[in-house]
Amino acid sequence: MRKLRMLAYGLAVLVGAWAIGKNVATAQVASNDPRIALVDNCDPPTFNAVIPGVCTPTPHRFDTTFAEFIALLFSPLTVTTVGHPAWNFTPGYISVRAGQTVRAINAGGEGHTFTEVANFGGGFVPLLNGAVSPPAPAGTVPLALAPACALVPGVPAPGVVVVAPGNTVNVTRLAPGLHKFQCCIHPWMRAVVDVEN
Repeated sequence: MRKLRMLAYGLAVLVGAWAIGKNVATAQVASNDPRIALVDNCDPPTFNAVIPGVCTPTPHRFDTTFAEFIALLFSPLTVTTVGHPAWNFTPGYISVRAGQTVRAINAGGEGHTFTEVANFGGGFVPLLNGAVSPPAPAGTVPLALAPACALVPGVPAPGVVVVAPGNTVNVTRLAPGLHKFQCCIHPWMRAVVDVEN
C-alpha cells in the first residue's frame, strides 16, 4: 500500500510540473527571436463545404470540423463569444527589446490577421462576434467592434492584413510599452507584446 501511495504522489508531482511548464510556455520573455504563431485547427473538407476555399490543406492533420468549431464559439457560462480554443495566438504574451522585429507566422490552415488594436474587441465577421442568432444563443451580447478591425465596403482598413497560411508578417518599430494584437476575423485570438527599453 505504501508503494502505491508513493507512486500516486510521484505521479501527482509529475502532472503538476507538466501543467506548470505548459502554462509558463505560453509566454516568451526577452527572446532573441520573438515570434507568435497564428494557430487554428480547421478540417479542410468540412470548412470548405460551408465556405469554399477558406481552409487550406497543410502537411499537418487538422481535424476540427466546422460543426465543432461553431458549437464551441459560445459557452453557457458567459453571455459573450468565447471562441474555439484551437484558434489562438501562441504565445499570448511576449516581451521584446525596443527595436526588435516581432514575427507573426500563420501556422494554421485559414487566413488570420495580426492587427494592433487600442483595446481588444470584435472583428469584422458578425457571426464570430456573437451578432448572429443562431448559432449565438438567445441573450448573447455581441463583442463591440475593435475600431482597428472596422471595414468600410471597398476600402481596406489600414493595418488589417490577412496573413495567408504558411506566410509571415513582420512587425517593426514598436514604441516601448504594451501593444495589443488580435485577429480581426477570429477576435478571441489575441496577444500582448511588451516592448521594453
